[in-house]
Amino acid sequence: MDGLLLDRVPGLPDRLRIDVGQQRAVVMPAAMDRRRLADLVTGAEDPPDGAVVKIGGAVRLVPAEGGLLPHLTVLDNVIHGHTVAHPVTKQAAKEQSLVKAGRCGLADVLDRYPHEITPGRRRLAGVARALGAYPRVILLEDANGLPTWGSLLRIEHNPDLSSAAILLITTSSARTAGFLDAE
Repeated sequence: MDGLLLDRVPGLPDRLRIDVGQQRAVVMPAAMDRRRLADLVTGAEDPPDGAVVKIGGAVRLVPAEGGLLPHLTVLDNVIHGHTVAHPVTKQAAKEQSLVKAGRCGLADVLDRYPHEITPGRRRLAGVARALGAYPRVILLEDANGLPTWGSLLRIEHNPDLSSAAILLITTSSARTAGFLDAE
């Protein structure tokens, strides 16, 4: 299994499989259900009886607001994603982070702090930070009032995104625009 498999998880289709390189969106009826599914996929919560959760590698969660540390610049947030996940030098992490941030369209805001950039850019910085861990699964939380993930992510233009299975969890089917399949 390379990616994510959710089998017999309440509130989802009987079987949801997302292979590396694929993206899917699921609509959960309430924010509480969205959070519960995120906890299940990240391992913070055990699967319910009869449910199966299989993950083919590291999982990284990108919270709806991006999950950035407010006291770090965008670049330092992305570097932090590299250094906590892998034993690399600060210089190597910086070089890798510059590439990942650039592919996420952040080259012009690297020296700014999270409160100085738009919500969409904070979300993209969260993705760049997650990519630093070389995850097999990226879990994107969604929230009303923020730019849609489909309007932000340009998966076809960012080769780093094709190295992970991407699952968007949202409460509104209208917010799944831009994702290949919505359940």
